[in-house]
Amino acid sequence: MDILYKPKQLAELISKSDELFNLLQGDGDYPVSDICYDSRKASEKSLFVAVEGFTSDGHDFIPSAYESGCRAFLISASKSSLCSKFPDANFLSTTESRSALSRVSAIFYDEVSRRIPVIGVTGTNGKTTVTYMIEAVCRKAGMRPGVLGTVNYRWNDTVESAPNTTPESRDIHSIMYRMAEDGVDVIIMEVSSHGLSLGRVNDIHFSAALFTNLTQDHLDFHTDFEDYYKAKKKLFTLLENSNAPLNKRYAIINGDDPYGERLFKELKDKPFELRKMGSENCYYALDNDSVDARLSGISYRVVTPDGSYNLNLHLTARFNIYNSLIAFGALDALGIEREIIVQGLSEIESVPGRFDRIASPFGFYVVVDYAHTDDALIKLLQSAREINPKRIITVFGCGGDRDRKKRPLMGHAGVKLSDHAFVTSDNPRTEDPGEIIKHILSGIEDGDGEYEVIVDRREAIAAAVNYAQADDLLVIAGKGHEDYQIVGKVKSHFDDKEVAAYFIQERKLREG
Repeated sequence: MDILYKPKQLAELISKSDELFNLLQGDGDYPVSDICYDSRKASEKSLFVAVEGFTSDGHDFIPSAYESGCRAFLISASKSSLCSKFPDANFLSTTESRSALSRVSAIFYDEVSRRIPVIGVTGTNGKTTVTYMIEAVCRKAGMRPGVLGTVNYRWNDTVESAPNTTPESRDIHSIMYRMAEDGVDVIIMEVSSHGLSLGRVNDIHFSAALFTNLTQDHLDFHTDFEDYYKAKKKLFTLLENSNAPLNKRYAIINGDDPYGERLFKELKDKPFELRKMGSENCYYALDNDSVDARLSGISYRVVTPDGSYNLNLHLTARFNIYNSLIAFGALDALGIEREIIVQGLSEIESVPGRFDRIASPFGFYVVVDYAHTDDALIKLLQSAREINPKRIITVFGCGGDRDRKKRPLMGHAGVKLSDHAFVTSDNPRTEDPGEIIKHILSGIEDGDGEYEVIVDRREAIAAAVNYAQADDLLVIAGKGHEDYQIVGKVKSHFDDKEVAAYFIQERKLREG
């Protein structure tokens, strides 16, 4: 729950808005004790910001907020006629409702990012693992980190569910304020392309910006891949214009990713320190000859201009080398001693839903992973192959009401890189699961490999567990840390790891 915030006068909010919004009606002598964009949360002394959304318009809910006692509204200039309907209310107007929500929230919640360093992590894959890595090492170094990410929002002893990777701007600033009040001294944030495109992070002063990679995803939201790339690049524009508390700002880029290399070239001569990680000509360079991948973990050596360091990770999969290199760069930028970075990274046992392992009494392992794009699935299965299992058995599907273009690509990758695949449902949402699977199957080519279709995900996992034998690796991809499944508009409890463990136990009881 939100804590009580120090009230601010409307006039003060207006004076610090850089003219993004202005007084339309009233005198500004009104104490604001909360910012809200949901009329159900409006109350006396709230400032209700009417945001024009994709499926609803916040202006339609002004009467509801008014009935709850709210007498201050921030509206679009085109809706100024609303003022006459509520003559005793204060109205502010703007031409950019989402930008205005971001700005007024930053002001009201005391612009925490001007005094506490914020590290932003963007990219298609790897964001969650990178934030966990940075968080763990910061704790090792005696710091008090806070994290806003896909799995949850967490700091100290507080853990809150995360409905969005990057929350709405008002919620971001509210959470950061609470973190600051609780003594957090660094904030680590996953920054999604949606959050960047919708202006949710416009008023955050980033101290460091990290780019993991860019592969096909979210083309149901972005007009094309170039638009997706430009959305990610906005994080570095924010870094460029940041008034961050650190003496120096940093950008850490994965140079082995084609879009990372492009981004690196486009960011030269910007007013922040630009560092590249990857295989060659990098500040943090991977010594490929040193890589040793096992199911129990992965080891490698990173070479920097100031020396080389051996990293021994309990996390397995080659893509975690890149995640740890990105994290290494961010932690280095924070000024944490490299010996502490190396030690802290080596102590991380797992990341929820990211190559998350379960041992079975039958001699095979199960890996649960969030891979839900073709690139992530390819890297996941390639990493699984490096461990040299007897067979790779994969359970995967694709989400409904999301990017349809990636479905055949995932079908091709999932079957071709497996010895046997079970094509099933993910979160079908309002789409017909059978139709989603048809899209997946359209990408499977003759000779790709063996597969079977089991629409029900629980049944597919059960079949895979019973199919697996000693020395096999069973990979369950797509949902990772999620503990739910959405069918239609109904959200029910469903955890891949729990389901796999259940059927392993059932098989044990059955076979003795």
